[in-house]
Amino acid sequence: MANLTPGPLLLEIKGYRPLGFRDAELAWPRRSVPKSGLWHSDPVTILCYHTVERDWRSTLAVTPEAFSEHCAWLARRRVVPLEEAIERIDRLGRLPRGVTALTFDDGFAGLYEHAWPVLSHFGLPATVFLVAQTLSPEGRAVDWAPTSPPGAGTLHLDQVLEMQAAGIAFGSHSYAHLDLINLDADECERDLRESRRLLEDLLKRSVPYLAYPRGLHNETVHHAAEAAGFSHAFSLPEGPEEVTSYAIPRAVIIPGNGVTTLRFKTSRLYLPFRRTPLWPALRAVARKVGLGLHLDQSHTGRTLPRTSRPRNRMRR
Repeated sequence: MANLTPGPLLLEIKGYRPLGFRDAELAWPRRSVPKSGLWHSDPVTILCYHTVERDWRSTLAVTPEAFSEHCAWLARRRVVPLEEAIERIDRLGRLPRGVTALTFDDGFAGLYEHAWPVLSHFGLPATVFLVAQTLSPEGRAVDWAPTSPPGAGTLHLDQVLEMQAAGIAFGSHSYAHLDLINLDADECERDLRESRRLLEDLLKRSVPYLAYPRGLHNETVHHAAEAAGFSHAFSLPEGPEEVTSYAIPRAVIIPGNGVTTLRFKTSRLYLPFRRTPLWPALRAVARKVGLGLHLDQSHTGRTLPRTSRPRNRMRR
């Protein structure tokens, strides 16, 4: 098991309080404005994996050995289903201390062979966001992931149904994994609506949750997600981003993230720290010394200009 003591790379972050944060922002009232849904202090965050593969050389894949170490550590905390996490996140998108939730984007085939058995062994709930077109009669090749190896595949419907029967939840990762911000409002709504329709037809249950492809979103995308019938949507922010029902942040886990990094990314400090001027500086230093892969998540998402951020708050 990896050493759980943060090393110099984390700049002795344990005692650090992000710039500009007041005590009140770290101790949000348990029940304030009913529509905010942001009531808890001492939070951690929702995690985002992509796949678990032994032989991939990709920023999307962690090894089975690393994933097992992660799950062994997480099992000593409290991992909750995503619907419970939504009820408990605070105004910065974080969960109460000792609590986290697990999500997986894209629905890669390696989840069935390498991730699901480990999740089952430790009794950990998880939600997988599927690219709906991969389950359609015409199917879809994995052309959205340039770092995946040739022939990379996604889950088959029988595997999805088997995992669902065992307790794994599923959501939408859009219909075709397009960059939603490049679609007009009608195209975006049509893509998202069709993804939800197909998944609900196949899974025989409601699909209220969406994860944006590559974490890309703006207010037009939020309106399209709501119009398509989704109640909540999840992002992968690279910088300051208002938390709303349609912009719930997650922390992505990538190759090189050991248990020490996992501990930092699930801590109450991680999301606030990413909002400060120290984060770009730390990431630049990490890249120079060859550790950029351990910290950087720009391969999956990027923050849009402040003017594109939504005004609607997290709702109940």
